[in-house]
Amino acid sequence: MPSLSKRVGTLQESAIRKLDFVVRRQEGVKFHRLNIGQPDVATPQPLLDAIASFRPRVLAYGPAGGTPECREAAAAYHARWSPGLDGMHVSVTCGGSEALLFAFTAVCDPGDDIVVPEPYYTNYNGFATVAGANVRPIRTTLADGFHLPSDDVLDAALTPRTRAVVFANPGNPTGAVYGREELARLLAWAARHDLFVIADEVYRRIWFESPPTSALEFEEHRDRVIVVDSLSKTYSACGLRVGFLLSRNDVLMEKIERLAQARLGVQPLAQHVAMAALSLPESYYEEVRGVYAERVGGMVDALAELPGVVAPRPAGAFYSMVELPVSDTERFARWLVESFRHEGESVVVAPGPGFYARPTDGRNQIRLAAVNDVATLRRGVELLGRGVEAFRREHG
Repeated sequence: MPSLSKRVGTLQESAIRKLDFVVRRQEGVKFHRLNIGQPDVATPQPLLDAIASFRPRVLAYGPAGGTPECREAAAAYHARWSPGLDGMHVSVTCGGSEALLFAFTAVCDPGDDIVVPEPYYTNYNGFATVAGANVRPIRTTLADGFHLPSDDVLDAALTPRTRAVVFANPGNPTGAVYGREELARLLAWAARHDLFVIADEVYRRIWFESPPTSALEFEEHRDRVIVVDSLSKTYSACGLRVGFLLSRNDVLMEKIERLAQARLGVQPLAQHVAMAALSLPESYYEEVRGVYAERVGGMVDALAELPGVVAPRPAGAFYSMVELPVSDTERFARWLVESFRHEGESVVVAPGPGFYARPTDGRNQIRLAAVNDVATLRRGVELLGRGVEAFRREHG
């Protein structure tokens, strides 16, 4: 048969979903899925009402960059903390994933480099590969809360082909939150090296102590900042597949429009629902933060009861990068699915190596997602603890 491209041959398997096929093959087992950030929180009723009210005469193409109404709604929403935005600063995308892919494609030529603090969202690897770019990791550690290292460490990651730095704020999978001072330092560093800054702010509304600072707030860096957002997590609407790419760089946004034209527009129904989401009152976001604060707290408190387990308390998002007394979490995660059972139940976790550039790193770590009610999370953590004990007895 004809050979496939080298590009698809190097695509990394998702650390988050790689065990899905194995899970589906198991029979008679109740799995507690702590591996995927799919909240079980009910989607807000105004979004469901918007779906029911959508009655066009023709399901026509929408504009490539999004309907004017949806773009203006997204601009007004982000202008709550970044004044001066308008619809021309927004492109509506098929989820945050496409926004990231568009950003990588727009700023990188094949062979260029993107600097990323690690551990990082595993799909950055896939988006970079499709764009022909290389991920260059900057190590952050659990010991210092996964905050950014010194400028000297950042400098060491640079190559002559570095074009951008990308990060999530709040962090996935770390739960770290970057405030104004830390973000200002990163932006100043990027300016010194003439880099684009791609800020993944999908979890911006989910924080527990101090809110993250948006990269869009720094007017002096307007031409280098690209922000990615999504409706998936904040509104428990992962299946809607609506995201946004925002930038004040007019030249960049014209090129993003061309990328959008190549795939046509995001479905108008989804954008109609997006406008309902973006018009929710601030009280909604306060409620969401309360829900996840309870869930994250319950999960971390349960993890603290397990011997040899180190689980930092996230400052935002709903993930925790957890250290286990296990030397190979890839093997452990598969064993949990295929072999471990307690009262007909088991647990699914995301192995740590998939969140690092090198598969030899993060081998004693897993990522857990606090997306279920506290009782369900505590049961999942209990199963994890029993699994660790059984695995160590069996494998040493």
